Amino acid sequence: MGRASAAQAIITRQKIIDAAFDIALNEGFDKATFAYIAKKAGVSKSGINAHFDRKVDIAKELEPMFAKIINEHLSYESTAAFSKTWQKAINSEPNFVAAIIAFGPIMPTEKGIKGLQSKIQGEEQEVLDCIYHCIGYAVCNIQSRQSA
Repeated sequence: MGRASAAQAIITRQKIIDAAFDIALNEGFDKATFAYIAKKAGVSKSGINAHFDRKVDIAKELEPMFAKIINEHLSYESTAAFSKTWQKAINSEPNFVAAIIAFGPIMPTEKGIKGLQSKIQGEEQEVLDCIYHCIGYAVCNIQSRQSA
């Protein structure tokens, strides 16, 4: 059996990324094992290894996908606008909530906070306070919903 064509390799790689994204978004990134991704993508485990050496390599591919879902619900023009849109998204956007839950293990906390700091308009301490407030809001509200 010969090697897959370049076109087939691209398709296979995308199937792997799509399967990993679906698993992470709907079940959590911790459930996205190579075996489970392979099963969901319809490829062999060694097929995954041909494209990704480690799970962290897949995570790097997922990062912009989760960021897109998160960013489309947020306004960065001020701390007030960010806080308002964050709370609204937590309360009414299931994909936003799923994305921030799935994004947690993928995005290191410090990198995520610095990324938000660079986007939200406002004084440095006000922005940092806003970020911590919003994270606390998410933790309290998401956990209370999951417990109910």
